[in-house]
Amino acid sequence: MLADGLSAQTLPSNAIRDSIELNPLVVTGSHTPKTLKDAPVVTRLITRNDIKITDATNIQDLLTQEMPGLEFGFAMTQETSLNMSGFGGNAVLFLVDGERMAGETVDNVDYNRMNLDNVGRIEIVKGASSALYGSNAVGGVVNIISRENIEPWTANVNSRFNTFGNEWRNGANFSFNNSRWNSQTSFQHTKIDPIDLPKPYSSEEIAIELMKKAQGLPYDEKVLTDESNLSRLFGQKTYNVKERLVWRANDRLSLTGRGSYFFRTSERDTYNYHFHGYGAGLKGKYTWRRGQHLELSYAYDQYDKANFMPDGTRTHDHDYSNRQHVAHALFSHSFGNNNLILGADYMHDYLSTYQFVAGANHSQDNIDGFAQIDWNISRRLNVVGSIRYDYFSASAQKAFTQRLAVVYKFPWLTLRANYASGFRAPTLKEMYMHFDMGNMGYMIIGNPDLKPERSHNVNVAIERQNRISNHGIFDGAYNFTLMGYCNMFDKRITTIDHPYEEMPGALYWNEDGVNIWGVDVSLGHYFDWGLTIKINYSWMHETGNVYFSQFNQPRSHSVTWRLGYAHRFSRFYALDAALSGRSLGHPQSGRTDVDQGYTLWKLMLQHHLWRGVNLNTAIDNIFNYKPKFYYYSSPLTTGTSFSIGLSVDLDRLL
Repeated sequence: MLADGLSAQTLPSNAIRDSIELNPLVVTGSHTPKTLKDAPVVTRLITRNDIKITDATNIQDLLTQEMPGLEFGFAMTQETSLNMSGFGGNAVLFLVDGERMAGETVDNVDYNRMNLDNVGRIEIVKGASSALYGSNAVGGVVNIISRENIEPWTANVNSRFNTFGNEWRNGANFSFNNSRWNSQTSFQHTKIDPIDLPKPYSSEEIAIELMKKAQGLPYDEKVLTDESNLSRLFGQKTYNVKERLVWRANDRLSLTGRGSYFFRTSERDTYNYHFHGYGAGLKGKYTWRRGQHLELSYAYDQYDKANFMPDGTRTHDHDYSNRQHVAHALFSHSFGNNNLILGADYMHDYLSTYQFVAGANHSQDNIDGFAQIDWNISRRLNVVGSIRYDYFSASAQKAFTQRLAVVYKFPWLTLRANYASGFRAPTLKEMYMHFDMGNMGYMIIGNPDLKPERSHNVNVAIERQNRISNHGIFDGAYNFTLMGYCNMFDKRITTIDHPYEEMPGALYWNEDGVNIWGVDVSLGHYFDWGLTIKINYSWMHETGNVYFSQFNQPRSHSVTWRLGYAHRFSRFYALDAALSGRSLGHPQSGRTDVDQGYTLWKLMLQHHLWRGVNLNTAIDNIFNYKPKFYYYSSPLTTGTSFSIGLSVDLDRLL
């Protein structure tokens, strides 16, 4: 969107307005709104403009392009697997407007549920955050926050086609707003065809080596051994519907209701996986005097999985249902420049799955209470302390977690220091699983005696941010952030070899001694004539009892970058262009013969035409990179792909 009052000659980047001029508010790091420069912990903010310029379909697409030190791959059955700074998906808590999501597959939530229609911003806090968010926030928190339109009404329809898998994405969203009501409705449908991945060697090369072997001549064993464990990407379809309605009863009381439905089918060779997600919630916020408010909410989330034959017959051999009920209370009291927060949660977690004995079900209750003090000692010095208590009924485990964050602002530099403890309670699956994996005679056995995972996170950061002006006229801005961190991880829940009766198998177990060290660097430079430069670098190293698998391949070095340009050429045409890329080093497992480092580039052009008509074109993997072998952690590309999309803002057009 173009801002009013801009000259016809230049169009300052939206990133400037988002990051500098508007001084955006963030909430994830402290539960209270703070400007980004005042946040007690380093918070990575992905703005709505960032989402638009990446042309991402879901959270997986977006984070891949925006975040170094983060990589999505595949787990078994081609469900998505996450690694973020050495932590897997079960140690990174994903929230939508502060609410959890039910369901998981191989320790990861279904990232396809998190489509990006009507998302205002995404806030990412690395490191332990259990003192505010409880279990699963061992390695970090990703909070997807909906936008709330201020226009009387908006309507948008959009469609995009990508040559990779002949992918179609179609969407529509509508909103209206008045003094009492604010509504956001969105719909998105995606479809992608199956993709056959190329073989590392041609049939002619294989035939030659087979002939040499048959004749007793020297031959190349690598040609006869296909190291790939992926040969075909399954096709899939998704449907995603969301509604968010806010009612402002008066200046003191507001109610927010939300509902969502998600459906995904993954088309396998002999059967199809069907995934259903249902979400609903109601939140009330009451302010009875300045600086004092009470927030009460209830949320329900359900995630189901089942197998179907191609003729539509349900097999009933992979039924799965996870349901969560969450009640939440939060009281905030401000006194002077300081703030006190008291909160409590109750969650009932129910799971029925084919991975339990005879498809049984189990449940547990989680009760917690937490407190936080935000103490502004002076204009420059801010201290935030938090403490939390959690109890889990199924494992009879309790946990205390703490956090202490200090921010000191010099006129030219900001310093941050943070200590936080984290924990992750054993899941129902990890405690009660009893499953013959893939019917291959290999048992995975749960352990009711598991202890919660524990972590201790320390990080120190320096930040420099400055506006550039010439004779009082804004001429641009830049920011620089350097953060070093250490995560000490104990009681990690993993599996060890443990035969079941006469069958080989594995037992869930606690293991100590994983330490993760790292450095994150972020640099941005913004010019008022439309140019933006963003570079992010991450270095990470794991020591101790590190577990490398085909699904988990942390890399020591990774970089993302984006060179953007925005300009209005005439009344009827403006351009947003972005040349972005990511470069990942070799995995720490050392398997450089298969899991190689790689670099990918993408060019995205957004053509803003007359009255809200936007044409988007993109070239992904510009230099036609192709992996030699396709592993679960390989980049999912078969070479250069192209996309074209059309987005129409009907409110502006009409």
